[in-house]
Amino acid sequence: MRRLIVTDLDSTIIFNRAVARADREAMERWRAAGNLLAIDTGKSIFAARGVLEPEGVRFDYGVVFTGAVLIDGEYRVLAARHLPDGVARAIVEDTAGLPGVTTYATTITQDYILADNNGDTSSILQVFEPMSAALMSEHRFIGVPLRVTDDFLRERIEIEAVERWGAGIECHRNLEFLDIVPTGSSKGGGLAELLAGPLAPIRASEGLEVWTLGDSYNDVSMHALADHPITLPWAPPEVSRACERVVGSMAELIDDLLGQVPPVL
Repeated sequence: MRRLIVTDLDSTIIFNRAVARADREAMERWRAAGNLLAIDTGKSIFAARGVLEPEGVRFDYGVVFTGAVLIDGEYRVLAARHLPDGVARAIVEDTAGLPGVTTYATTITQDYILADNNGDTSSILQVFEPMSAALMSEHRFIGVPLRVTDDFLRERIEIEAVERWGAGIECHRNLEFLDIVPTGSSKGGGLAELLAGPLAPIRASEGLEVWTLGDSYNDVSMHALADHPITLPWAPPEVSRACERVVGSMAELIDDLLGQVPPVL
């Protein structure tokens, strides 16, 4: 039976835009042993590549944009959903003037910033291009990430967005961020599509044991599909309750798994 680790990025293997050497080398050993590695992240292709490539992290498949897009290990798009036309601009117009909110919008190739009412940069989303709302009609958008520093305001924005655009969007909390993505998009939904699509031949011919590693609220749907959902010590209680155990790092998990004999069908 083949084994697959599906990992979140921010605060799981990426800290301050870097990957620890022990984690990177462990992931290399994992793949060299014939196992599979996938990423499952709220980051765009642009943002994920901008961090992972310089760090030398390679993977086999990716779920990005909180499940709206599937990619292969060369960052080529395998499947994608977009927000309905006009929705991204409407969300931007509703949120751009709110205090404590930084408003971004993402296309398949680029991350843009529309408004910054926080005055600083998050470690999760640091590289972007400025754009005005007037230019948004020239693009198709995958998602609208909102950095909202106030928990009550974040919840209010989510409620109002769902009330207005519920048939066309999904909202997912990721630390300080609220990611607004197309209907049907979630980390778990993206993983399900990956298992039913590109990974289906391996599952059918060899079997596939799935391990997930993630620490945030938007990882719960991903963990629900795993044979072995794993989290980290700093995960919120809601995430810890969805997992079978806690590890200190990716390296710790892989070192443990490489010392085990994989199950036989």
